[in-house]
Amino acid sequence: MANRNKISRRYTKWGYIFVLPFLVIFLLFNFYPLFCTLWYAFCDLRGKGCPGPRFLPSIGEPWYRNFQEVLEAVSFHDAFKNTLMFFFATMIPEWILAFWLAAAITDRRLGIKGKTLYKTAFIFPKLISGSTLSGLLLEHLMLFTYSAVGFVYVASMINGFGLDMQDFKFFFSNRFLVIVISVVIHFGITFIYAVAGITSIPVEVFEAAEMDGANRLQTFFHITLPCMKPIMFFISVVTLVDGLGLSDVPSAFGMYDTLRRCLTINMYINNQAYMGADIFDRASAASIFLLGLMGIGALIIYFAFIRDKDEAQLRKLIRKEKREAKRLEETA
Repeated sequence: MANRNKISRRYTKWGYIFVLPFLVIFLLFNFYPLFCTLWYAFCDLRGKGCPGPRFLPSIGEPWYRNFQEVLEAVSFHDAFKNTLMFFFATMIPEWILAFWLAAAITDRRLGIKGKTLYKTAFIFPKLISGSTLSGLLLEHLMLFTYSAVGFVYVASMINGFGLDMQDFKFFFSNRFLVIVISVVIHFGITFIYAVAGITSIPVEVFEAAEMDGANRLQTFFHITLPCMKPIMFFISVVTLVDGLGLSDVPSAFGMYDTLRRCLTINMYINNQAYMGADIFDRASAASIFLLGLMGIGALIIYFAFIRDKDEAQLRKLIRKEKREAKRLEETA
């Protein structure tokens, strides 16, 4: 027994030793910048050659000054609205396209060949977006989008639908291009996760649904999606982070947009901290707002996919019975 405990302690020691490098790197490159951001949000730190972060109450300023300035800034209001608009406008078509293609490729009855080729083609824009976003990829996607919208416009004129150029104004705007390019770039990774989630479901479940006469839509909504709750939680978190932190695609248009139609919160933070402004305290406060927005989204995802509703209902019923029993004891 003593030898077994000694061996167990030795293996435990090596486990801590192996995890130590990751812990040090995580604290150094993640926790420390996060702590500095939280601290700078309550400090005065702006302008080149500033003496360093000074706690706002120590210089006679209210502790909420940076947050108040961010909330009063018109550019932040535009960035907040644009961020939510881009998030929902890209998430909905991205999920529809990714899950539709994933369900089609994994459908045994269709028997689609060349699945590896499709997976590679769909994930390719995500892999190369960082290096070619402002070059070849962006140029081809813009030309394709403009050509498609122009074709629809000409076809509507020929068929006499009574549409003019003003009705297609949004489809030629930078916002629409941001939405289209973001969907093309990011839906590939969602598609890969969806395929992984569908293929992890036992084949017997689909065979039983097929024998019971369920069609493809019934199978997808009543079998596939309920069995994909763990991977759906992961996909939702990735989509939330990518959507609310969107900055790479809008920045290609936002630098020349004086009306701030493509400005996002992430771009607002970058403009405040850099781009000649050097207002690091206000950028930190905006980062806190973005973190809070992601936290709210994470809570919604948790209650939608992770929380056990039956267990929560049972706990609520037990608390109600205890309160009822306590009330009867007091009245007795």
